[in-house]
Amino acid sequence: MRLFKKILKWIGYLLLAGISIFTLMVVIPEKETVKPIIPKEYTQYWTMDEGFKIAYTHVKSTADSIKTPLVFLHGGPGGYIHSSIINTLAELTHLGHDVYLYDQRGSGLSDRLERYSDISFQHHIDDLHEIISEKIKGKVILMGQSFGSEIIAHYSSYYPETIEKIIFSSPGTLGPPRMQNNEYVDLATVYEIPDSLKFIAPYSFVKDVDRVAFKPKAIALITGALLFDKKLISDEQADRMLNTLASKFTRGMVCDEKNVLPEEGGGGLYAFIATNQGDFPDVRAKIRQLEIPIIVIQGQCDYIPFSSAYEYVALYKNGSYKFIENAGHEIWWEQKEKYLAVIQKFLTD
Repeated sequence: MRLFKKILKWIGYLLLAGISIFTLMVVIPEKETVKPIIPKEYTQYWTMDEGFKIAYTHVKSTADSIKTPLVFLHGGPGGYIHSSIINTLAELTHLGHDVYLYDQRGSGLSDRLERYSDISFQHHIDDLHEIISEKIKGKVILMGQSFGSEIIAHYSSYYPETIEKIIFSSPGTLGPPRMQNNEYVDLATVYEIPDSLKFIAPYSFVKDVDRVAFKPKAIALITGALLFDKKLISDEQADRMLNTLASKFTRGMVCDEKNVLPEEGGGGLYAFIATNQGDFPDVRAKIRQLEIPIIVIQGQCDYIPFSSAYEYVALYKNGSYKFIENAGHEIWWEQKEKYLAVIQKFLTD
């Protein structure tokens, strides 16, 4: 009996020590490895109907004749507008298009929101609709990078009348997963890679994500968010975790790691987690009815499978696909001129 009590006592000590260490690791401030993003001289803000602000950049047309504006949606979720894409798309303004690039709610220079539930996939769709209908007020050309393509695809199923054309750049896998006869469809068996396309597997960043996901701070953050709709870890601390992670996984966004550009500190971790939670409808049947011209642009070293990218081409009635060699997920980092040439041709055809 005395031995049993000793064992229980030591178990109690170990549990207390474990809880103390966990609590300490939660309380200790997250190291700042990437300076947080700061407004530029050209940063502007839209005040949304809900009262928060969305940061955006407006690059005006340099042509005499003004054409349909182009609205760019960044990747993520929880990503932001990197200065490199602003500089890249600014080179299209000679065609007559104003270009708008905005940070989605909860990320970049846009406001961080009070509750975890203030961000969702549907919120992103609603924000885009408000921006087009109330801020820009007219038909637009939409361009989505990675996750931004998923927002646009769903948006197009609801508001196709507001869209002239769509550019899907390295599009993320369209959700929810495709089903047939109550079974998940393996897209790789539906859209096989043509022999003419030689893909190269980039650096795999899964292990980098896992290292962050199991940190005490991340566990506390997710627990508070999912169970209590509370931010137990501040946005500042949470975003530091994502920015540190981003500085590692961008190695998987290129063919040649020397072409990785520095992080600019705009990651929004709560936006990343919240947007990936919850169910949303399958809009594939609606998309199949649309006449909107679209193009999918994909790099040779994209970590997104060809089948996921090509599904966009197959779903829209008027779709095309362009493959760019020696480029990764962030195509313009390595093949800017080819990237712009493809976009310009699509816009002018």
